[in-house]
Amino acid sequence: MGAPDLDYFTDIRDVRIYRDHQNHSRWYITPAMPVLGRQKDGTPDYSLALYRYLGRKGTSDSGDFWVRGVLTLGIEHSRKPQILPEMRKELRSRGFSSPEIRSMPISKTRITLMFAGGQNFGTYNTRWTGGALVLPLDARDAEILWDAVAAGQTQVSVSIDETLTGVRKKQDQWEPDAVAQNRVVAVEMDIAAHPDHFQRTDLGARMKKGYTGLDVFCFDFVENLEENLYAKIVEVAIPTAGRDLVESVTFRTGSDYRGRIAFKLAKDLDQPYRYRISRIYKDGSKKTGQWRQKTGEALLDITAYQNRTEENQETEEQ
Repeated sequence: MGAPDLDYFTDIRDVRIYRDHQNHSRWYITPAMPVLGRQKDGTPDYSLALYRYLGRKGTSDSGDFWVRGVLTLGIEHSRKPQILPEMRKELRSRGFSSPEIRSMPISKTRITLMFAGGQNFGTYNTRWTGGALVLPLDARDAEILWDAVAAGQTQVSVSIDETLTGVRKKQDQWEPDAVAQNRVVAVEMDIAAHPDHFQRTDLGARMKKGYTGLDVFCFDFVENLEENLYAKIVEVAIPTAGRDLVESVTFRTGSDYRGRIAFKLAKDLDQPYRYRISRIYKDGSKKTGQWRQKTGEALLDITAYQNRTEENQETEEQ
């Protein structure tokens, strides 16, 4: 079976291709140069959302401060179809009568955000064809990035490292080998030119007299915290006369990391609300947790962070 000869390559129109080690009419084209995509209106495909919550005396959580940021970048990483006929034409002019072009095998792709020390978007054991990159930011990085954007001093870079696989001839034998390819996409985030790409929401200001609504956050699927998790459901119950009023929101792969629960009735802020989380796994099984209790907060983050355990949560049996 043929494979790319990593010691035999040529460049056509600034595109590198490797020849097959057995069939010299077969060539393997390397991945395209990644670029920042465009939104439907033609503007650069990036956005930054900053969510902040400041507790107040009236909600019994004065002094509590919560910050969360989300950076989204759209990266295009595919070649235009017309490049292949052009490459075949060039190869025929070099003496290859019936050239065949295939995609270069990729064993691993690692994507890293180059800002504030670098953060890993993800590692894929295959070719990455581009798309939306969504990176949750902790309080420190979210504030640093927002301040830099506001000052007009920000340039974020995305590093895409790909491992190209093939063979090399060593002592008259072909042996598997690999070569690294690194590409960097620079992203200049301009809040003056594209103010609608930036959003800062102070969640605490929404709550005055009751839990008329609750913002719920779940970053499990964005961060791929649990491989076998299919969906995560949170139920929220507020005390009302006669029985609790219960509303729910569901998160899954591809859904928004933020949900909104709107209650038909308000309640006294001095009274806690309750919530419980159910996990549905890809094998169809379901695990429902205990009811937990919160007081005086206008947001609920149900992400299964590694440093958070159920033992340090205040729980209440159903």
